[in-house]
Amino acid sequence: MHTTALPIDDVIPKLCESLQTPGVVLLSAEPGAGKTTRVPLALLDAPWLVGKRIVMLEPRRVAARNAALFMAQQCGESVGETVGYRIRLDAKISQKTRIEVVTEGILTRLLQDDPELTGVGLVIFDEFHERNLQSDLALALVHHSQQILRPDLRILIMSATLDVQTLTSALDAPLIQSKGRSFPVSVHYQPPLNTQISLIDHCAQVVRQALTHEGDILVFLPGVREINQLQNALSNLANDIQVLPLHAQLSNKAQEIALKPAATGQRKIILATNIAESSITLDGVRVVIDSGLERRSVFHVSSGLNELKTRRISRASAEQRCGRAGRQAAGVCYRLWPESTHERLDAHIRADILEADLAPLLIELLRWGAEPSELFWLTPPPLAALQQARDLLQQLGLITQDQLRLTEQGLACARLGIEPRWAHALICAQSLGLGKLACDIVALIQEWPNSLRKSDDLIRLIGQARQHNLWQQRVDPLSRRLWQQLQSLAISVYQEHFVSEDALPAVLVALAFPDRIARRRDHNLHFLLSNGRGAELLPQSDLVSADWLACADFSINQTTRIRLACEVSGNHLELLQSLAPQMFNQRTQIGWQENGQHLARRSLYLGELHISSEALPDLSAEDWQQAWKDIIHQRGINCLRWSEAAVNLRARLSLLHEYEGSAWPDVSDTALLGSMSTWLLPFLNHARHLRDLDKVDTYSALLCLLSWEQQQQLSELLPLQIKVPSGSNVTIDYAHKPPILAVKLQEMFGYEGQPTVLNGRLPLLIHLLSPARRPLQITGDLPHFWRHAYTEVRKEMRGRYPKHPWPENPLSAEATRLTKAAIARK
Repeated sequence: MHTTALPIDDVIPKLCESLQTPGVVLLSAEPGAGKTTRVPLALLDAPWLVGKRIVMLEPRRVAARNAALFMAQQCGESVGETVGYRIRLDAKISQKTRIEVVTEGILTRLLQDDPELTGVGLVIFDEFHERNLQSDLALALVHHSQQILRPDLRILIMSATLDVQTLTSALDAPLIQSKGRSFPVSVHYQPPLNTQISLIDHCAQVVRQALTHEGDILVFLPGVREINQLQNALSNLANDIQVLPLHAQLSNKAQEIALKPAATGQRKIILATNIAESSITLDGVRVVIDSGLERRSVFHVSSGLNELKTRRISRASAEQRCGRAGRQAAGVCYRLWPESTHERLDAHIRADILEADLAPLLIELLRWGAEPSELFWLTPPPLAALQQARDLLQQLGLITQDQLRLTEQGLACARLGIEPRWAHALICAQSLGLGKLACDIVALIQEWPNSLRKSDDLIRLIGQARQHNLWQQRVDPLSRRLWQQLQSLAISVYQEHFVSEDALPAVLVALAFPDRIARRRDHNLHFLLSNGRGAELLPQSDLVSADWLACADFSINQTTRIRLACEVSGNHLELLQSLAPQMFNQRTQIGWQENGQHLARRSLYLGELHISSEALPDLSAEDWQQAWKDIIHQRGINCLRWSEAAVNLRARLSLLHEYEGSAWPDVSDTALLGSMSTWLLPFLNHARHLRDLDKVDTYSALLCLLSWEQQQQLSELLPLQIKVPSGSNVTIDYAHKPPILAVKLQEMFGYEGQPTVLNGRLPLLIHLLSPARRPLQITGDLPHFWRHAYTEVRKEMRGRYPKHPWPENPLSAEATRLTKAAIARK
């Protein structure tokens, strides 16, 4: 089957032995080892795989297709027989297929449809170092399936640059390491001479310099824009030099041209994104020119917008790129940054899960039926991003009010298997009888290159794109797949709503992005988004006359620019209220006249955008409750009158929440605002004027957060007063951390300890006072004070307060609150 020995062959026996036992195995193989195409074939005849197949997750489509093709050739077969693949818009598998190379969300779909992965004996995660969000999610689900449903399932995690220490300890898994097959690569650091030289000019200069070396040249650039610019800059090279792009937006045919060896007498310069970093072989490449940059989508939780950021690669990526020059012979690598910068690069690729929109991940977890905390994560999803995702899914109507379960619409969206925003919009469009056209629009927005957009008006773009031959190559295949998936859901068409085909683009985008509906805020190009953020139209926009927009795409730099949108009319807004009422909310605003009479209006909002309002001569009890909530949210919790007792109670509850955990209420500002219905609103049932806020007994209101048993425990764990050695009951001030016991020095005579609360876990900070109740000493260690500081205090104070006792030995003296004369009379 194999004609050439590869380094991975040396460790395959050990790998087979480790996989005899079900579990997880890690394989760290240096570049050129041959792991991607050798390992699946070597394991195929393992006894534990009889009658079962291997599923291998490959992060990139071009790598998945090429890996399957190469393995099939090794078997002397066509793709789709023993070895096949399933990627977006393309699949070649059959009943005979025993090795399936899959990509993106395909494995997640397999798991959701069949959590036991029936007929699968091994799941391989290749190039796991890329930390793709779908890879992290798939590993979490496969691992969960293995733990709960399939104890016989094997998991193999492979990469050339694994974060070995973290993975090994996290998974408690054996690690197998393989040498690679590579030749020496001479590394040259060649940054631009000054900051005035552009990246493209510098790359073009280094490319021409590198032509003195033998072999083909691979140039790593951050994105498609730079690839096109450099291709133009190199258009005047000799005729025997081909300059070819390689990136994910190209057709399969165009990618294959870049991957094929150069014809005899020809040289290739391949201009690639990080798609060429790993898993694909580029025959003939002897020179790598690395810009050191990559472009990644970063999701901003605060705005709900994605930003395409150009940034430095990691050291691991730099090594991967450099290794491309030494796969078949000695090579050269030019790094276009200073050597001093190299060691400051991140060691590994930053996990997508830390900077991605987690709504797609969350809807998969809700469908799976597990909370994030129940699953294995190499990098746990950030809590703020998860909450943002929950809020979005609720705004789309895909999860229940308690945010714990999918609604029927949410379940349908999850089954559709695409980004939840678009899934929701497509299902709504199908219910209107416009599903096929909606699939065209969604496919256009997802697949149409930015460079070919001749308008920021989606309706104009649709008309222009349909006349272009790229529609058949890029848009139509995705549209047909979406339509096929949509039809499989058997969605009923509702007759009560009519939407024209002309109105569909605006309605569709608004349903997908309710947080990105925008209203003009002035006579210029400025708009306010429903999420509260500002945005601007492009100077050359075709939408300058629109007052309302549904925005599908932005560019984020110094300002947020609307790159693609369509105009929204009043009729569109009315239709959206019928189709998706959860997008809208009513607010009651109350103002006050000088005579104390209220002025009330009920307003309809879409997010932060005001749509309409009406006067309310009378308010219901529910209206008043909502009005008070709105006012207090607006003004903050401190608009209430907090008595000294209430402040002290809140401080005590805060300490208990900190030390005892969630059994005790969180009384932070945010938590109290969120739980007003429980503790505060009952005290406002009869409030009808702003001055009534000052009459609220906040102490009693806070006690409503506690059960009767907790109120008793509160007094035991954090008493209001503590009895000091003199017999006095002294109040504890819990408003400080640690709590303060302010007591006259004489009342602590004879006490050699440190007063505590919380059953001895929290020492009090003692403020020792003079007879005039002025602070003499602050101490967290009373025994130390008696032995080391008291003598000096006594020396200074006995003359100032001669009527009070100042014994030489305070530990043998009797504690008292009396003067010497009073003691004598006693």
